[in-house]
Order: sequence, then structure tokens, then C-alpha cells
Amino acid sequence: MSTVPLFERLPEIYRTRDAEVTPPNQLRAYLAAVEGPFGALHEHIAQLYEDLFIDTCDDWVIPYLADLLGTTHLKGDPRTLRADVADTIALRRRKGTLGAIERLAVNLTGWACRSVELRENLAWSQHLNHQRPDAGGEPPYGAPTLTRFDVPRGGTAPIRDPAALALLGTPFDPFAYTADVKPAQGDARTINLPNLAIFLWRLAAYRLPRVRPLAKGLIDLGAQPADLARFALRFDLHPLDIPVRLFNTSRPGFLHAGTSGGIVSPLTEADAVPGPILDARLTSHTRAGHPEAYVQVDFYNAGVTPPTGFDLGDVGLQLFMPQTLAPLLVPPAPFPQWQWQFRGDNLCAWETGLRRPLRIGEIVVDPDIGRLLIGMETAAQADELMVLENGSLVSRLFTSFTYGAAGPVGAHPITRHFPALDPTVELRRVGEVSGGMTLQAALDGLADATAPVVIEIHDSLVHRIDLSLLPDTTVDGTVSLRLAHSLTIRAAGEHRPIVLLAQPLSLRPVVAGDATPFAPQVQLQGLYIAPDGAAPFPTGQALIDRAAVARLEIIGCTLAPGGHSLRNGNRAPMQPALRLVDGYGFSAQADIDAFVPTPDIVIQRSITGSIAVDSRYRLDIQDSIVDAGLGFDDAPTGLFAIAAATDPSNNWAAALDFAGLTCFGPVRVAAVGGLGGIFTQRFEVLDNQRGCIKWSAFSSDADRLPPNHFCVHAPDARIVFTSERFNDPGYAQLQRESDRRVRELGPDDDAIGAFGFLLEAHKWTNLHVRLREFMPVGVRPLVVPVT
Repeated sequence: MSTVPLFERLPEIYRTRDAEVTPPNQLRAYLAAVEGPFGALHEHIAQLYEDLFIDTCDDWVIPYLADLLGTTHLKGDPRTLRADVADTIALRRRKGTLGAIERLAVNLTGWACRSVELRENLAWSQHLNHQRPDAGGEPPYGAPTLTRFDVPRGGTAPIRDPAALALLGTPFDPFAYTADVKPAQGDARTINLPNLAIFLWRLAAYRLPRVRPLAKGLIDLGAQPADLARFALRFDLHPLDIPVRLFNTSRPGFLHAGTSGGIVSPLTEADAVPGPILDARLTSHTRAGHPEAYVQVDFYNAGVTPPTGFDLGDVGLQLFMPQTLAPLLVPPAPFPQWQWQFRGDNLCAWETGLRRPLRIGEIVVDPDIGRLLIGMETAAQADELMVLENGSLVSRLFTSFTYGAAGPVGAHPITRHFPALDPTVELRRVGEVSGGMTLQAALDGLADATAPVVIEIHDSLVHRIDLSLLPDTTVDGTVSLRLAHSLTIRAAGEHRPIVLLAQPLSLRPVVAGDATPFAPQVQLQGLYIAPDGAAPFPTGQALIDRAAVARLEIIGCTLAPGGHSLRNGNRAPMQPALRLVDGYGFSAQADIDAFVPTPDIVIQRSITGSIAVDSRYRLDIQDSIVDAGLGFDDAPTGLFAIAAATDPSNNWAAALDFAGLTCFGPVRVAAVGGLGGIFTQRFEVLDNQRGCIKWSAFSSDADRLPPNHFCVHAPDARIVFTSERFNDPGYAQLQRESDRRVRELGPDDDAIGAFGFLLEAHKWTNLHVRLREFMPVGVRPLVVPVT
């Protein structure tokens, strides 16, 4: 609520005389000092009304409203606690239903949930004279709509339908099993009469709104029989030719009056959960296949600026084809209209051909590695999707695909809210928006800027930077961006742009002596930064090799560390992220002496490769992953995750402060202080008499540590990651089999590592607390993580 300042409420005569006295504006200054406490009091009074409602109250009010409802207090993410209190009465009224359990789990964790009474999966023999119906009405196989591909209770598995078999062992498994009489484990699916399984999808699904896939080839197969495609178009969904596991999006289920929860709370559906897409479920014309729940084809209009038609649907994979293709899609006889067909298949070795021929209008998807194969009948159709530009194939097809990650660490298409810019700040927009330009053009003229510059990227496409093409960047024997003022390069909300570097990013002020402890500052936010192999990027060099600035902030970025899985199963080479040497890259001693700041290197919620930073910097890392490619079980290779840039084996890196860090590789720093770190290799500190480390995990490989408290050491404390390879969906995620001290007894009584801020241990505990309240007598809840 806006209020009129106190000084403006005075009569005009007092304001006029206040400006005439010597010194002037004394009354204005006095009332301005009062304005702060007065405004705070005013806002507090206004908030008192909002505190009456769970939707708008302050976080501290939540337990008081919970007391009014007689519900127990929980700790954790305020959003989940607010949802728990808001739905208390509604869920108590629906106790004993699966819909209530699913809603309860979603409220307390924020994860997609599926509840299953496992007694329904028990195999039992029916008496032929007293057959039991499936869902009322006719007994099994008595309904005329049932075919051999349906799986009624007590029926056999339809081995001719891969889409139905794909559900085997999943939360939506319809098949019958014998009773499992072993003691029920909380994280496993144990089929028995009293067991209620609550399946949770812990990985977050992130959807990129518009991506240009990599065109890999247009193949003319020659004359083909009727209904078979002559042209095969190959695409890799990831623009950097990296395998990507495709996920579906999370959507509410459909209303089924006959299910538990009925029309009040529909249960989660098999094809609407944020998990990996199953190949067989993508296939058209199969009884259990539902490609429409995973893939959607739309057309965009490239004839206007910016292009239109990129509205997102609900599915995990959406294909946007040029509008000019639509008139060319003539349906083959005897079909009256064009219809896309879909198939899930293995495209890892698509050069050798498919096991089944490619049909006209068929889209083959390999969700395991993120590949597409599209069959077309004519060359004109194929040319609308793939064209030759400057000797290279370029895709005119755009896609929106969904991938999984453990949480918002690194560059992801998340919602971002930026404060209003100061009127003096220069905003440069990149992308197909009003006033948009290329990123290369936006970086021009920074040496002549008269105010701080903010470059905002409004798409998720690939942007290339070649500093050598910018004027006046050749300095100090290298190529550097010369900054007159502070610079911010950020991604707009819901986008994840990829920035490819032709050479390492190098930053310095125009005049070394003009730098102060507060300026210039550089901030990178929401960017996926990788080397440009087409340039080519110098082998072995770091992505950022100079930061002669007062402060470098890397927030929510991915400085691609390499080490991802290749399609043949091997691991890609590692890519260093930062290499910052003493002297700040200046070639003249006079510039080194004139440069006043000690640069602060701040990394928050980011993924980076190895960091090499000499002692005349300060390093602060929060909720991030530093990856040199070495886990607990890997032998040392001489690579360091964090070490000095000059002679890392003998010198010591800059002082390190950390809060929430997962580090795959050795660390060697001059001084340290922090909490919540996982270090998979040797950790050495020069000054081990000062500083303190709390709630961290170490490898016990001849560590040289400062005073430490509440820390654990391998192998006494077992630590298992879902994956240690970058770009895998479960990258750096702690598995449930990890030691309890690592999962639950870290900072704030939650997990140690980069994802501790997600408060997953609190979510897990809160769910179990509420389940004890909601379980009927004799029912045993089993909470099972799916991802």
C-alpha cells in the first residue's frame, strides 16, 4: 500500500519556508528520518488483517493458526507448512481415501505422489461359482469391451503389448504377485495385505520453452513402398549434442467417480508424472500406448517478428514446425487427413537403420538419449524442417522438452524476479523481442558505457561470443572485455540460454587505477556457459581465466564441467571452470600496483568445473557443485576441484568460505570456514589452526583439517549419489541408502551438500508424522522414492 510521505502532508507554507532557511531542507531531513519507523509501523498494522488468513499471513503466524485447528507443529519449508494448515480440515474429512493421502503428500513435500493399496496386486484364485467383479458389473473378461490386451484383476500379462509391460515394477503396475512376507522396508515396494505404498517423484522436471535442436542429417532412402517414408530427418534435442534423458510433465489426474477420492481429488495417472518417459508408452496404435500424453506437434509462424505460435502445452515434448509445412502435408491414401504417428525406439545407432521401417509422418523418439527421427514423403516437406546454411545443416524445427534434475542448482528455466532497475542503468535485450539484438552486439561498447549495463537474454537458444571480434579487446597480451562500469548478464524468467565461448571469458576495467573495492562488478545469472567446439575453444583452458574486477558473482549458472555420459557409455573429458592468477592478468607492473580491489569470487546455486584461484582472491561458494570428476572410489589423478592456479600441487588456493557444497575432487586452500560440505577426495588447509568447519563429510584420505565439529568421515559414514556424472537426472543427489547423519543431521537438521537448502529431510519427516495420523488401523504406509 502506497502512503503519502510525511513532509508532503505539511501545508505548503511550511515546505516553502523549509527550503528558504539556511541550511535548507532541515525539516524535510528530520521527517525523512522518522519516515522509516513510521512506514514500518504502518505496514505492520496493515499486515495484521492479512495474518488472519493462512494464504497471506507471515511465516511466523503459521503455527498459531495450526493451534487453532488442533494440528501438530511441523518444521521445514514455509510453503509446505502453509499448504498443510490450509488443507487440514478438508483432508480430515476425507481420511481413509487414497486421494487424501496423495494430496497430503503433495502438500508436505511438493513432489508428485501416487498412492497404491498393494493388496490389489496380490494374486488370488477365484471360485468359479462365485466370481468377483473387477469394478462392479460383469466378472473379469465378462465385459464386452475387454480384449486380450486388458489386464483385469487376476488376469495374465499381455506380452504382445510392450506399452502395458512398460508399467511392470512401476507405481502403476497392474499385474498380480504372490505375497511378500519379508519385513516391510520403508523405501521398497513390499506387496502384502496391510501395505499402502506412497510413491514419490523427488526429481524436479524442468521444461525448456523453445530450443533449436541440432540437425544431424537428412537422408534420402530412395524409392520406397507405399506408406513408407523416403526422407529421414535426424535431430538431437540438446543443441550441444549431449545425450539428455527426457521427462514428462506433472499434471493432475482425470476425474473417475469410481476411484478412491472420486470427483473430489483425482488420483495420479500413469502418463502424467514428472518421471522419465518410457519408450513403449510413446507408440501409437497400441492398446496401452498414450503418445498424446507425452508428445504434441504444433506449427509456428516465422513470417512475423517475433515469431508466434510457441504456446506451450502440458506434455513433456512439444515439436514446433514451420507453418509453411502444413499445406505440403498431403495424407497418403487411403487416409482422409494427415495424422502424425509416434514411436518410441532405440536411436543410439540410427546410422545403421531401424529395426522397423520408417513410415510417412512417423516421429520416432528415443527418450533415453534425446533423439528424434522424422519420416517425410517428399523433398519439399523435408526442406521445410532442415535447410543448408553456410555449408551446415540448420534445423527449422523447434522443440520444447523436459528434463530432470535434483533441484535448482545450475542453470534451469525457473521463475526469476528482478527488482526494478535504477533509471541510470542501461538495459540491453537479447533475443527476438522488441529492441532485441544478438549477445555479441550487446557486449559491444562496454568500455564507453556511462552507466552500469544489464544484458537480459529472452530465449533458451544458443548464443555465441567471440571477444576477438569486439573492438579494443586486445590488451595485456590477451583478449579481454574492458569494463567502464559494472556488467550483468542474466537470463529472463523461464529461460535457460546457452552461451558458447570462442575463447575464455576475460574481464578487466578500462583503467586499472579506476577500480575500487566496490566497482566494477560482474554478475552472471541463469546462464549455461560452455566452450564453443566450432571456434574451436582452446583445449584445456578454463571458461573464465581473468576476473580483474571488484566482484564476480556466478548465480544459478552452469559452467559446463564436462564429464557427462556419451552415447557409447564413456565419459566426456572434464572442463575447467575458473583459472585466476595473482597479478589479475595485467602485463604492466604499474597496472598491478594501481589495481586496488581484492576480487570476491561468489558462486551461488551453480554447477562448475574445477576452480583454480591463487591467493589474492576471496572465494565464497553456496549451495553449489564443483566437479573435477573424482568420486569417493576414484583414484587421484592429479586434478584438483579447488586449488591454486599456479603450481597447484605445492601452492595454496585463496581462502574459502562455503555453505552447502558438493565437491567431486581434492581441495587445497590457504584457509577455510564453512558448513554443509561433501568432499569426495583429500581436503587440505594450510592454516589449520584457525577457521572452523561444521556438518561436513570428508574422504579420510590424509585430510589436513582445521577445527571441525559434527563432521563425518568415509567409509564410516556411507555416502552414495544417484549419479556422479554431470547432466544425469540424479546428478549429485544423495540416495536414501546414504548414512543418516549425512541425510538428516547436517545444517538446520537436514542434508549435507549442495541440495541441503531443499529441506528434503524435513519433508520426509513431516510426511511420516502426518501419515501416522491419517493411517487407518492395520494399514502400514511404505514411502517409496521413484526418482
